[in-house]
Amino acid sequence: MIKKLRLKLIIMMMSVVSIILLVIFFTIFISTHKNIERNGRIVLEDAFKNKNMFNTPVIPHQPYDKPYPNSRIPIILAETIKEGTSRIILNQIHYISDSEINKAINLAINNKNVSGKIKEYELRFLKHHNENFILISFADTSVETRIIRNLLRNSFFIGAGSLVAFFMLSLFLSKWAIKPVEEAWENQKQFIADASHELKTPLTVVISNTDMLISNIPYLDKKNIQRFDNIKFESIRMKKLIENMLLLARSDFLKQSNNFTNICISDITLNSILLFESSFYDDEKYLDYQIKENIMMNGDPEKLRQLIDILLDNANKYTKKNQHIQIKLSLLSKKSILLSVSNEGVPILENELKNIFRRFYRVDKSRENHGGFGLGLSIAHNIVMAHKGKIWAESSQTGNIFYVLFSHSVIK
Repeated sequence: MIKKLRLKLIIMMMSVVSIILLVIFFTIFISTHKNIERNGRIVLEDAFKNKNMFNTPVIPHQPYDKPYPNSRIPIILAETIKEGTSRIILNQIHYISDSEINKAINLAINNKNVSGKIKEYELRFLKHHNENFILISFADTSVETRIIRNLLRNSFFIGAGSLVAFFMLSLFLSKWAIKPVEEAWENQKQFIADASHELKTPLTVVISNTDMLISNIPYLDKKNIQRFDNIKFESIRMKKLIENMLLLARSDFLKQSNNFTNICISDITLNSILLFESSFYDDEKYLDYQIKENIMMNGDPEKLRQLIDILLDNANKYTKKNQHIQIKLSLLSKKSILLSVSNEGVPILENELKNIFRRFYRVDKSRENHGGFGLGLSIAHNIVMAHKGKIWAESSQTGNIFYVLFSHSVIK
């Protein structure tokens, strides 16, 4: 629980920081891009205003002897008569030849928009229509492209570095923030373990003394006999609850148990089935099983037996007379074991499937109460997690199926 809480806190902090960085970099990118486009358009418009400065013949591929006023962006200024004749008034972009400029002019004229970009020549154009000619100005966008490219690259490296740095910081902050919760959780587990252990002794005394009193039935009237029976029944029920709570309190230490050994899960499953078979028969229920022989795995035999008992007992509780319960054990692959326990009956609602493994969780109150405490499936979940497995439930119109998958414990 603590690890999951810490992981969620780290994910939440990293998500917030990532979103903030994305918003900042996106805003910078859009602002820079808009400013570049606006400046480029201003340069193109100013070229029309200063047309007369450049309205003299120039040597091809050579810059005009007078620099363009108040601009560092190289431009091309061309004039096209409506009959189709073009004249280059100014060419400050040395890497573009006259033939390429003529192609760019044709592309600009054929473009329906007044302004736009010609990507193949890295040019931005602006057209100005007069009665007898079309004046076209071009601006070099290669510098703009490099600026944008450098901005994106720098943003990526800065963002990645910031995320790595904040991730390291979030590891420390999450550990610091979760520490009070971790201490409270450990204290709670210790309290439950201590209280459960202390309560077992007086309950055992109550049960034993009740048995002694019941054995003296000839000296008791019917009302008192019923009272002692109720005391014994509720005491046994409470003792079972306390034992389950004690088991849950100690379940976190199961991974460190020395009881893990090479066992045959097939034999353990069959032994558990034999134990329940007579109970199912007496309750007029049908138990079907398909168990693959000699499946070996590494695990705690006592806990695995308890796991299977819990699943079979749970299936039995929610299965009515003349209905079927089925248990299967098979190898999905050389490294995976799949155990499934299915039963006919009332399907579990979809929103309850995610919560049935929580402690003390009980399904919809409209379902029949079978005297449980809502701890069995939670214990089963802890056993499966200790064996590095996965447990889940699925529901259909005909009933419910519980699956257990062991992927890291198989022995060839």
